[in-house]
Amino acid sequence: MNYSYLKIGIIGSFTLAASAVVIRAFWQIIVIPTSETMVIFVPLIFALLSANVLVVYLTIRPGLQKLKRRPVLIGVVAVATAGLMAGVSHYANFIPTPEAAPLPSKIIGTLILLSSLTAYLFLLCFIWSFWQNREK
Repeated sequence: MNYSYLKIGIIGSFTLAASAVVIRAFWQIIVIPTSETMVIFVPLIFALLSANVLVVYLTIRPGLQKLKRRPVLIGVVAVATAGLMAGVSHYANFIPTPEAAPLPSKIIGTLILLSSLTAYLFLLCFIWSFWQNREK
């Protein structure tokens, strides 16, 4: 069975979604060119573009063996770190603003931040255990 249409669909949908968010991030940088905006959106742009490259690469040439290579794993950690940096800085800038005045906004933001931190720690533990098993 030929999966080329499925691959094109995956690449196209992810690229369109990532492009929309990257354009919105650039727009935010242009509209409000402050250091806080740069700290939030530059790592976000890096993380989205890098994740898009990884999705395209794995869609064109699928295989879990590629994910086991050390440079790919380091890249995944770098992308996750950039995304987490953007999330933490956005949270720190969002909580004191008037938009976060309602209690549900603060609860939702805190839950998203905690889930991101937990996922990041699981990613680091997974990669660390993978490297330890590979060296044995």
